[in-house]
Amino acid sequence: MSRPTWALLLVLLTLAGCGAGDKEARARAAAEGYLQALKDKDPDRAMTFFARTYFETRPPAGWKADLRLIMARLGTLQAYSLKNWRWRTGFVPPDSGTHVTLEYEVKYTKHTATETFTVYKPLARGEYQIVGHKIVSRGFALE
Repeated sequence: MSRPTWALLLVLLTLAGCGAGDKEARARAAAEGYLQALKDKDPDRAMTFFARTYFETRPPAGWKADLRLIMARLGTLQAYSLKNWRWRTGFVPPDSGTHVTLEYEVKYTKHTATETFTVYKPLARGEYQIVGHKIVSRGFALE
């Protein structure tokens, strides 16, 4: 490899490898900000932790309707704890940036759930924002 190619490779490896704990903490701030807003019964604030692109397929009004259904089935959010996390950095547009996946155990008044968040930060700049959210709970089938 030529000298510029080695230098670029070194920079990319350095960017990808450093600060895993910082990635986790900053991604957790987004996911836990959302969860805390739900706990505080503030759906408008909860929405602010999602990326604009999240609402391209489901408008905010539909999202709020889904949230009301989730709360009707599971109850009010009581507590949450992080169970697992992982991260990856992609360098190929349009997804170049850091993707952190966080898995939480969430206790609602009626049921528990496993909630998985995908939190993304563009490579160049920007803040970590939620781009994916999945909820799994037996409570959906029981209520």
